[in-house]
Amino acid sequence: MDIEHNNSYPDGIPHVSVVISTFNKAGLLEATLSSIRENITNIPYEIVVVDDGSIDNTIDICKRYGCIYVWLDSPSYRNPSVPRNVGARTARGKILIMQSDDVLHKKVDTIDKLSDIQRGEVKFATVYNVDDARNHLQLYIGKDNNRPLFFLGSMHKDDFWAIGGNDEDFISPGYEDEFLGELIKKNYQIEYCDDVTGYHQNHARPSNLSKLVEPSRLLFQEKMKELENECLLVRKNISS
Repeated sequence: MDIEHNNSYPDGIPHVSVVISTFNKAGLLEATLSSIRENITNIPYEIVVVDDGSIDNTIDICKRYGCIYVWLDSPSYRNPSVPRNVGARTARGKILIMQSDDVLHKKVDTIDKLSDIQRGEVKFATVYNVDDARNHLQLYIGKDNNRPLFFLGSMHKDDFWAIGGNDEDFISPGYEDEFLGELIKKNYQIEYCDDVTGYHQNHARPSNLSKLVEPSRLLFQEKMKELENECLLVRKNISS
């Protein structure tokens, strides 16, 4: 059955690009794409999905929902920094709505509200981890925990590249989003939106996740020390 897109589906150049990277999450991705297509907006937008080597039916789901689909040849799960940057490069919109492949748009005005930003501003939806019945279980992103991570958020594309995009030095899973968040905190004005809500769908995680992310955790610590040393040097030069 064909999907009935809302009137904002672009025939020309979109103003907004919803950018998603994914790997073997076809079922979760389909629910996410369905929630995006339920948005009611007059803003021309596109959905860019970068598939980092899935072997499930992700491509069929993306075709069904009218996405711009990019497939990367990746033999196993890795850090999503590369596919996320590919998505941002592929995006034609001036504004990027960047989100996880398993986060649902809870409200139909999500695109409108996240798109309402100026240069130098970054918006993050309030995102909850929910169970299969979509009950609120845990606050993932919001003003109460001040975690600027793109489970569902927006910024101008030029601002994204001005701070280097996602750091591709992170090869093992994890922490590339934490480091991008630290760069955002140091450079841009952040707004956590109470009126924009995302639901992070419940799903299994690798039993050895802590071991998988350990190289990235150590790299993150090194990069944070370098970042702090750079800031200290700048402050010293200003005061001298």
